[in-house]
Amino acid sequence: MLPRSTVTAPCKVLMIALLSGCGATEISAPQPVTLVNTAVVQAEALVRAAGESSGDSAARLLLEAAQIYFDEADYSGARELANRVQTPASLAAESQLAYALLQAELAKVSGDSAAAMRWLTGNLTQSMTEGSPNAPELYTMLGSLHEDNNNLADAINAYAMAARQINHPNTAQIVERLWARLQVLEAEELEQLADSADSYQLLGWIELGRVYRADEFNIRSQLDAIERWKQVWSNHTAAQILPADLASLQSLWDARPRSIALLLPLQQTAGIAIQEGFLSAYYEALAVSRETPIISIYDTSGLLDVEPVYQEAVAAGADLIIGPLNKDLVNQLNSGDRLPVPTLALNYSDSPQIMTGNLFQFGLAPEDEISQAAALAWNIGHRQAAIIAPDTFNYVRLRTAFANAWQNLGGNVVSNATYGDTNDYSDVVKRLIAIDSSEQRAADLLDLLPRTNLEFTPRRRQDIDFIFLVANPRQGRLIKPTLAFYYAGDIPVYALPSIFDGTIESAENRDLEGIWFTDAPWLLDSAPPLRQRTDAELRPVPGPLQRLRALGVDSFRLYPRLQQLANAQVPSIPGTTGVLSLSGNQRIYRELEVARFRNGKVELQALDISTSASQALNARSPTR
Repeated sequence: MLPRSTVTAPCKVLMIALLSGCGATEISAPQPVTLVNTAVVQAEALVRAAGESSGDSAARLLLEAAQIYFDEADYSGARELANRVQTPASLAAESQLAYALLQAELAKVSGDSAAAMRWLTGNLTQSMTEGSPNAPELYTMLGSLHEDNNNLADAINAYAMAARQINHPNTAQIVERLWARLQVLEAEELEQLADSADSYQLLGWIELGRVYRADEFNIRSQLDAIERWKQVWSNHTAAQILPADLASLQSLWDARPRSIALLLPLQQTAGIAIQEGFLSAYYEALAVSRETPIISIYDTSGLLDVEPVYQEAVAAGADLIIGPLNKDLVNQLNSGDRLPVPTLALNYSDSPQIMTGNLFQFGLAPEDEISQAAALAWNIGHRQAAIIAPDTFNYVRLRTAFANAWQNLGGNVVSNATYGDTNDYSDVVKRLIAIDSSEQRAADLLDLLPRTNLEFTPRRRQDIDFIFLVANPRQGRLIKPTLAFYYAGDIPVYALPSIFDGTIESAENRDLEGIWFTDAPWLLDSAPPLRQRTDAELRPVPGPLQRLRALGVDSFRLYPRLQQLANAQVPSIPGTTGVLSLSGNQRIYRELEVARFRNGKVELQALDISTSASQALNARSPTR
């Protein structure tokens, strides 16, 4: 029998004694106070009752007591009582389940996950039914173990089984856990899970995930799709307990902006491209539902003061402002009083902090691209960087940003080279990899030696793990072959999105062979339906303008979801410019996709740049 917990504490007891003829007050000496752990007392009572019972009844009482000790973190006491259960295989079905679950819990806290898995999947659990009281806990634990083993598909299946009991007190929590894991799966992984699914619950969850993703850019469509799903899957857990982010969609839709003012410089190609993307997304939404906002467009070309136009838009009834694009105008918005309506600026102010309320900032920040290029190279295993970049003032910031990002990760920048307006990058490359020094040493040697038939092969420096290249496609197609010519073709090259002109397959891409880069899904996915329609109805445009069109698309699609991100109802939203999330200073952050030039084609790489590089770098087709 385990001892009760006791504690001794000072206790002053005031005793007033009435004595004949006079009154006196006596203070007793400190007395020990025993604090009774009621849970342990209950467990002890159960053990005593087990001693007076036999068979399954005794086992149930012992297991109940053992569970109490486990919940009190007295694992040795729990294990002792569990081991007193004789021949668990002969117990009633529920007692077998309770025994297996307890042993699994004990194994897990001891660090033996394999033993825990064996207990949960062994003979004692084979009689478990949907209505078994212990089923939710057992399947939840099984799911957790599968997660620990990075087996997300099996984890989701286990959580689906755990969530079958709608009235169980933990079901809502299990539903949230299941849904969060389901959203992590890529489309291909979701389809693979569907192919192997053999239960009503799991198939229902998969289908709900499908309809949610199919209409992920339109809340109205999502709501309609969820209602249709409920009609088909009326007996499913999710028909009664929706995940929280799905349940909140209706209130989110009801609170959406009804009138949007778009502020853009329409006499500039950048402003025109953003407007094209914005209106393409607008008409796409209009085709689904007439419940679209009123759009008013204001030309900010040449504008020096944003305040008059901004106030005009608000006075006209706008309850959301999108824009402006010009950085100076964004700085103005971030320096005044609290803005009267939510405002999604399409650039970033110079201040890293939001100085006024209601201001969100969203743009194609090179800093996002640079940090992800650095993370990609670091995760793959590189540590020593060399940088090639233009020598103009505008690119000093990019070179510095990369160097800082790389050094913050723990890497070293061992060489730098800049280039101007040229078609010959020989000197640039030779400086970068120290071929010029090698050639100079050879020349000095020839001057010293009398023989003139000296054979010489230049030798490049050996301390460069990779090259970070800032270049456009034309420059990259000249620089990459030059690296090969000067014995550096084996050095990995990483670049910004500017290296890619938006053409998935081209003979010209062969001169960029092997270069790694990150970019927006709008450019890397070979056939986004909206991009196809936009290019067909308007005109195809090169890579830089395609990225601005994508910015316009996302700026419209974000309009009902800003508050969803701001309130942390969802961690991120898939966009055409990347996976979008909101930082603490209300800046939209874009997580890009990873790609590589291979045999004239652009291949997406199954690599999450936010995680360890131990993941496999398997190329997948750009077609989705």
